[in-house]
Amino acid sequence: MVKVVGVGAAPNLLTEEAKEILKNASVVYGSERAINLAKEYIRGKIVVLKSFKDVNIASTDVILSTGDPMVSGLSYLGDEIIPGISSIQLVCARLKIDLCDSCVIDGHAKDEKYIKEELEKALSIDRIAILIGHRRMDLEKILSGAKRLKVVICEDMGYPGEEIKYGYTDDIPEISSDMVIVVVNPKAGVTEPGQR
Repeated sequence: MVKVVGVGAAPNLLTEEAKEILKNASVVYGSERAINLAKEYIRGKIVVLKSFKDVNIASTDVILSTGDPMVSGLSYLGDEIIPGISSIQLVCARLKIDLCDSCVIDGHAKDEKYIKEELEKALSIDRIAILIGHRRMDLEKILSGAKRLKVVICEDMGYPGEEIKYGYTDDIPEISSDMVIVVVNPKAGVTEPGQR
């Protein structure tokens, strides 16, 4: 059974279960970032991949997925999934958002039209929209026509350069990282530091 192991979204987020599996794996596949997050626990052969297409993975091998494999991850490659701590969970913890009050939108490789439609659905049912994004995403286009709502840009979550920027749909903070989560919040729950 191929295991897909979540290595967390940043350093020091590997679970004890993941550490044990990595120590006993004969071959571990992953992106450079995933390998770097877990390498101190890997005893077997390491194979760094840019793509998982056309790779022959044996049933005893392990595939690393950054964050949690079930959150826009590599779960589709495995027979057994070992969860990890996702950047979504980090954002919810930092901003004190109950995940059950939100809708998560995967904007990794999606066009702005799709993202805008999904965002509108989330906001129409009074949910906090949490968007997994990227640096080249056109937030002005995505948020055009939306009522004035708070927007929070969360970058490099869990890393030393972690940054959280606050704004509104009519005054959107700039995205400066490829590891970004955008929170569009129709509720008063998210406050800037120092506010209650």
